[in-house]
Amino acid sequence: MDSGLAREASKFLKEAVAGAMDNYELRPSQAEMMSACAVTIENSGVLMAEAGTGTGKTFAYLIPLILSGKKVLVSTRTINLQEQLVSKDLAFLSTLFEFDYAIAKGRSNYLCLRRLDAFRADNDEEELEIRGLVKWASSADSGDMEKYVFKKSVIWDRVCSDADACKGMKCAKFKQCFYFRARQRWEKANIVVANHALTVINSMLMNDSKILPAAEALVIDEGHALDNVISDQAGINISNRGFDYILNKLLRTDGKGAYKGVLSKSPHLYLAVESLRTEMGLFWVMAKNEFRDRQTIRSAFKLGGLMIKHSASINALVSNIRESATGLFKEDEELELKAAVLKLKAFADSMEVFPEGREGNVRWSEIEEKKIAFRMSPVYPREFVRDNIVSEYESVILTSATLSVAGDFGLTVKTLGLEGSQKITVASPFDLRNQTEIEIKKGIDFKNNDGSLERLAEVILAEASRKDGGILVLFTSRDVMNRTWGLSVEALSDLGLNPMLQGELPNRMMLEIMREGRDSIIFGLDSFWEGVDVQGDSLKCLIITKLPFEVPTEPITMARTEDIERNGGNPFYEYSLPRAIIKFRQGFGRLIRSGEDTGRVIICDERIETKAYGKKFMKSLF
Repeated sequence: MDSGLAREASKFLKEAVAGAMDNYELRPSQAEMMSACAVTIENSGVLMAEAGTGTGKTFAYLIPLILSGKKVLVSTRTINLQEQLVSKDLAFLSTLFEFDYAIAKGRSNYLCLRRLDAFRADNDEEELEIRGLVKWASSADSGDMEKYVFKKSVIWDRVCSDADACKGMKCAKFKQCFYFRARQRWEKANIVVANHALTVINSMLMNDSKILPAAEALVIDEGHALDNVISDQAGINISNRGFDYILNKLLRTDGKGAYKGVLSKSPHLYLAVESLRTEMGLFWVMAKNEFRDRQTIRSAFKLGGLMIKHSASINALVSNIRESATGLFKEDEELELKAAVLKLKAFADSMEVFPEGREGNVRWSEIEEKKIAFRMSPVYPREFVRDNIVSEYESVILTSATLSVAGDFGLTVKTLGLEGSQKITVASPFDLRNQTEIEIKKGIDFKNNDGSLERLAEVILAEASRKDGGILVLFTSRDVMNRTWGLSVEALSDLGLNPMLQGELPNRMMLEIMREGRDSIIFGLDSFWEGVDVQGDSLKCLIITKLPFEVPTEPITMARTEDIERNGGNPFYEYSLPRAIIKFRQGFGRLIRSGEDTGRVIICDERIETKAYGKKFMKSLF
């Protein structure tokens, strides 16, 4: 379809962009995607654009969006891409064409000056941090916690911006408010860059309560991850940690047994709060005894009656606080009390809904040593996507390197409800066949536990002994990762290398260390299968320890496969295999990040050769 915007974008790319970048090479795949995006932006509709690594997909959608003059929201899964878009791509394009752009983050990322002024430290550690925060705030431009020097804050949740504790325009600090100043920047900007979580939360709010500004076009980059984010944000999460967090805001004891919290000056409420704490404590113990981790809850919920009863107890405390404590405090304390009460009421509301569930949702329990939770999420988010997201924009572009299986978008279309969308696949400009050496290791099967961990450790040590660059080892199981780490970390260190285990350092710090040298070996789980961009010899070898099939008993996975069975389909070929292939492609894509990169992929799962479906994994790569 001919498009004036497509022609304008192509000219801009060939002349303005190419003229401003050294050694720029026109990529046909980028031009093809850019043309498709321009048509969607100009004519409205939904486009699913799968773009191989190195396509330059951000420029492919940003250039026509900028030239269109429309208000645009760009949503990403990872902080890395969000910051790359703002600090690199948009910053560069703004030197060639005049437009405004801004990064949008969730409210709790911003410091609240009113709460900062009202904060009173309970101990020396808090006193030290509050002094640092006050000094930082005096010169901070954005009030964004990412730029805060105390990386491990102990008080941030009590001084950050909170909708329930906000006076809005009536606040004396309103003109200096970091959050509302950020909101003003979002309103003025042509391009606003948010993350999926904020985009999903915003889509659940009424029009007069929206956080993000209205936009004509939406780009969902890293679109393969939207499904999981909706499951996390659009459901119910009733947890012991969440309850304790709220109740401790009301009343808690310090190390000396003295009461702290917004109700510490209301002794007539001590008994009511502590009684509720004990009541809920017994409930969590019963939950731990009655349910196992990741257990799907079908039909009647065994603790439904108790949950409803405890919801009533929470509401009784809320009423008691409102009747006997509201209006007795200074304004700042009153706002904190109001915020805690609102959160407590929302917790009770969730407890009333959970026992009966909702049609089209799945419920399950999460039982760990210190965490107990009951969760509910949509089995498929397609209705949510159609009604809450797609319907809000004239044009929607969903893009990722992995939206299909060998060009078949069926799984993503069904999951997100995008049946009427246009679709395009553009190949990577890289010569992946010649840039990548693939080796398949046999005899490693973690189910049989017959020395497979030792063999995997030997594979890792053998690759590390080559000392030709960094290694990323991708796992699907934390237990397997930890045990393999235990078998190999000492030997890796003895080789003079720098092994790092996910969880010991922040992911971003681990990747920064990897980029700075050629001797890092990262043992990583789910979050390292995507969003990792390390070029050159800093990442020379990728080890995939197992084909990334989802655990079949995982609640959402089970609900979806059962739905397919009920409708006469084949759950393995219609769901489990496509999901695994998409995840496998994501992991594989971590290695080759430029036209000059070369490296090895070691696959430690012989099913890729011995099973008939294994060919589909390999076919999906090239």
